[in-house]
Amino acid sequence: MIFLYAFLSVLTVSLLSLLGAVFLVLKRHTFKALITYTLSLSSGILLGAVFFDLIPESYAKIGDAAYISVITGIISFFALEKFIHWHHEVGEYQTEKPVAYLSLVGDSVHNFLDGTIIAVAFLTSVPLGITTTLAVIAHEIPHELGDFFILIYGGLSNSKALWFNFLSALTAIAGTLVVFVFSAPVVHLAPYLVGFAAGNFLYIASSDLIPELHKKHGPVTSIAETVCIIIGVLLMRILTMLVVG
Repeated sequence: MIFLYAFLSVLTVSLLSLLGAVFLVLKRHTFKALITYTLSLSSGILLGAVFFDLIPESYAKIGDAAYISVITGIISFFALEKFIHWHHEVGEYQTEKPVAYLSLVGDSVHNFLDGTIIAVAFLTSVPLGITTTLAVIAHEIPHELGDFFILIYGGLSNSKALWFNFLSALTAIAGTLVVFVFSAPVVHLAPYLVGFAAGNFLYIASSDLIPELHKKHGPVTSIAETVCIIIGVLLMRILTMLVVG
């Protein structure tokens, strides 16, 4: 019965990835007009998640080793982007940008961890499992929308972005299954994976998204981009405080 509770909770969280369907009614040119602001908001969400949630959580469990995990994540995704660029040059992903695939990999790791966290909470107690699920949902609503916009920016079609985002969300179910089968090793490795995911999100925000924002120099656009980044950061800060509280 505990497994069923955990499974249904993780499935509910995974379905949040379909929130992007709300935006499928928009025309592609409308997306292009909004993309600079959604990228700004996504950058703020990623930065907020890194510094207010992932790194503190990892550091609380493994201390300075968390920073090694973060650096490992940054270097790993730098190498991965180089590899994707190489494939791009030989003819693959011609209309798609590497950031889309980096985001999918990082988000898959993040969702896998969400699944493990929910499963561990339910193994502790059902009330704790329910509370943890609600906390994850609070984080995932803005996060999944941010991921959807990043995939759109990366060149994926609206429907493809929605589908890929949903597939990456399903790794949460895999995380839950792994916990129930190999609970002890997963609990031990989780803090390192949290730091690794933080490195990925930090890399995406700083090397792919924010540099893209510098391509538009108008004062009104620049101010709007800055405000959107701040809103994204503050949103994650508020959600993190509510969860911790």
